[in-house]
Amino acid sequence: MNFAKFKTFDDLVKFVANSQIPFIFTTQIQGRYLYFVHLLLIESLVYYVEMETPIKERYVVYNRFKDQISFSDKLEVDPQKATLPILTIESASIFSNIPS
Repeated sequence: MNFAKFKTFDDLVKFVANSQIPFIFTTQIQGRYLYFVHLLLIESLVYYVEMETPIKERYVVYNRFKDQISFSDKLEVDPQKATLPILTIESASIFSNIPS
């Protein structure tokens, strides 16, 4: 499995919103909050970012026209915005060999 680490959460959100991936996963491993998507193309690839504090809301809202990211606990229906649910993974074996 290969990993691609984004520098910022904003970069991950923009990648997901423009890739038409419908959600972002999150899990906590050894005190790190990981937000990620898992793609299976020719080989398995995980795009992720690490954060020191968790996002408390259930959705990431990316306004494509204003290039703004916000958070919400409610689903937004607006053609200018991509609303991405954050799905919490309790445990995942894919992170057994994640780079430190």
